[in-house]
Amino acid sequence: MGIRAIAQVLTALIISFSVSAQQQDDWDWEDDEWGVAEEPAGLPLHGFAELALGRRTVSSPFHDALSLGDARLRLETSYLWHDINIEAKAEGRYDAVLSAWQGRIRELSAQFSVGSRLDVKAGRQILTWGTGDYLFLNDLFPKDWQSFFAGRADEYLKAPSDAIKVSAYFDWFNLDLVYSPQFDSDNYISGDYFSFFNPWAGGVIAPQPGFNAKRPSGDEWAMRLFRNIEGKEIAFYAYDGYVKSPEALSIDGLPTFSGLQTLGASFRMALGSGLFNAEISHHRSKEDGKGENPRIPNSEWRALLGYELEVVTRLTGSFQFYLEHTQNHDALLANSPFSDWEVEQNRVVLTNRLTWRNQRDDLTLSLFTFYSPTDQDGYLRPGLDYRLDDNWSMSAGMNLFFAEQEHSFFGQFKDNNNVYARIRYSF
Repeated sequence: MGIRAIAQVLTALIISFSVSAQQQDDWDWEDDEWGVAEEPAGLPLHGFAELALGRRTVSSPFHDALSLGDARLRLETSYLWHDINIEAKAEGRYDAVLSAWQGRIRELSAQFSVGSRLDVKAGRQILTWGTGDYLFLNDLFPKDWQSFFAGRADEYLKAPSDAIKVSAYFDWFNLDLVYSPQFDSDNYISGDYFSFFNPWAGGVIAPQPGFNAKRPSGDEWAMRLFRNIEGKEIAFYAYDGYVKSPEALSIDGLPTFSGLQTLGASFRMALGSGLFNAEISHHRSKEDGKGENPRIPNSEWRALLGYELEVVTRLTGSFQFYLEHTQNHDALLANSPFSDWEVEQNRVVLTNRLTWRNQRDDLTLSLFTFYSPTDQDGYLRPGLDYRLDDNWSMSAGMNLFFAEQEHSFFGQFKDNNNVYARIRYSF
């Protein structure tokens, strides 16, 4: 029985169990006064207006100096209707890099409970789980890498999913099931904002306008089984869908998303004066189990060890060791038309985050570093956040890539180094 079938069976069992528990609790739906709920006087309206500018620090053969140019308006509201909580977040912005107006629904969801053991959230929503900091092993929900590398706020790294999430709570375990009827991909690097390395093209490219990958028509399932045991967080994960970025090529040579199944686990606990976490995940290629097709990403193992602590008063530090182990690596090299550019069998990435906050907690300085000793490349993210008052805030930072070779993961972005600043008015 595959992951998808297991998830479907578990969904049916959980709903059946919850309805049974609901009946035992003598919850009579017919007695609920659905028709007499008191309507609120008006919808609460929140949001922000933001200006963001970014500029490349190096000359690019593919793009102008402007790397970020946003004028954004976000509106948020919520509404409680007959015990159903409705959340909505909508945005409109002018993108000066693309010279285009864009609008998007970031969230439009309805959440409700069925009895005391089951929560359901349906619609467009932000989904995330796992223990990694900017590293994702079992979190196979969509990410927005264009926003991340351009210097938009960190919240935009997590892209929305159109999904149904069912959460069940029991004495021995808790369970999250997520179903997306249509595949939600990453907002991947496509060439319109940033250049990237393409081995099939023989070097760094930036198609204009950015390319659109061939999308699969299938759905996605994700599952998390988790529990807290005496302060220790334990979780198991499964996913059935597709690789979130177009790392594969179709038979006709178009970028596309290959099939993927994953199984994994994570662990987090207090250790000494800090917090320790570990995570592991196996990514199984559904289309190239032997690793002989260079157009399809190989199966791989991913592992993570992390530790976070307060180094001194108001200064927090965290460290991560991350490993990607490519399976059937010999077969990959034997069949690849560009074996010298293929990934190392064991790719190691070390990360470090330092965060300092002043006594008034209105100024934050941060530095996040990625460094790969196997690829000899890295990525630096220094940042500053300052809150002027309850409404006004500003941020500034840099995205700096370095490498010895342009075909490595971070090395392909060397022409995209940039500095950015944002100012926001919240209401």
